[in-house]
Amino acid sequence: MRSKPVFIIYIVMFLVLLRVDRVTKNLVMQNMQVGDAYPSQDSFFAIRYTLNTGVSFSMFEGQTEMLIVLHIILIILVTAACVFTYIKMKHPVLQTALCWIVAGGAGNLMDRVSYGHVIDFISVGSFPVWNFADMCVVGGCILIAIFLLKLHPKQEPEEIPADE
Repeated sequence: MRSKPVFIIYIVMFLVLLRVDRVTKNLVMQNMQVGDAYPSQDSFFAIRYTLNTGVSFSMFEGQTEMLIVLHIILIILVTAACVFTYIKMKHPVLQTALCWIVAGGAGNLMDRVSYGHVIDFISVGSFPVWNFADMCVVGGCILIAIFLLKLHPKQEPEEIPADE
């Protein structure tokens, strides 16, 4: 069984990611007005302060209560997956991925509960505006894909004996 200090690393990682999300959103809220963009609205990359009452690509816009409940359920499920992988699988890439997903989900949940919307501010090209918490969720999902495609031990399918 792993020692407790390894588990502490994931707790610290979660807290650091959550703090970065909170700090970046607070910097935007304190220094910009909703709709502002720096350097300009026409820039390919900009810090663009927007409010998102939906989820990815503004789906389910205005459904704050339902989204809060959904976020809580998903965070509980992914946290349970974190505990399971910590106990059973013990693979650091998978544990890191799940930690990132929980941190991102928690950051956006804090926005929804506190403000009724999510603070988005990173704008690249014509892609929808996003935030650090979204980066954590997407990064975690990419790590899971890498784990499943490249790092997870392959299991050969069991042969079913033919009836003779």
